[in-house]
Amino acid sequence: LIVGLLLALAGGAAWWLRQAHWPIEQVRIDGTVVHADRARIKEMVSAHAQAGFFGMDLDALRADLRALPWVRDASLRRVWPHTLDATIHEHEAAARWNDDQLLSRRGAVFAPDGIEVEGVPVLSGPEGHGPAMLQRLQRFNEVLAPLGLKIAALTQDARRGWRMEFANGVALKLGQTEHLQARLERFAAVWPRALTDKAATIAAVDMRYPNGFAVDWRGEDKATGARDGGDA
Repeated sequence: LIVGLLLALAGGAAWWLRQAHWPIEQVRIDGTVVHADRARIKEMVSAHAQAGFFGMDLDALRADLRALPWVRDASLRRVWPHTLDATIHEHEAAARWNDDQLLSRRGAVFAPDGIEVEGVPVLSGPEGHGPAMLQRLQRFNEVLAPLGLKIAALTQDARRGWRMEFANGVALKLGQTEHLQARLERFAAVWPRALTDKAATIAAVDMRYPNGFAVDWRGEDKATGARDGGDA
């Protein structure tokens, strides 16, 4: 009987707290908000806060916030007696994806209104391949970093052929995925020995050869070829 009475009292107290309108008088928005619309976030939080301290649905508010462009997640906490703390976690853009979307450092694809991110590479490829291409990009950068080459664009075409463009304007053709890593490593060996000093005059380097490579020179119609170990 005593246990039943206590449970009834607890249930009644919980019901009363939900029904009683304990207003939220203060909303604190924390976190580094750089790209997300802070005014829209505040408006959304304030609308949910109308339900009161106990009445508001934090799970529903978190879901609404995560649906906003640039918002990766939100941490919400009630602070007695009348405050709501909202910490916003933004996506960190790692690359532009197929012109009208972005890829986060965690591999999430998102599409904010008006993409205005500078200094990130452009990835282009089949739909659904964005996260995998981002992983490839990171592995490629590990190989190319000692050469001082920065990838500005990485493309995988419909036939799964790979091409990249460096910040210095030189393009690199690597061909199919099957031999991709080996060709990139071969390029990494050739570049400092034979091509670095000529970078300003190179339009593209084609590594799609079993034992050599070809160079497309700027302002010329024909490419010059070389076997591994030779001069371009």
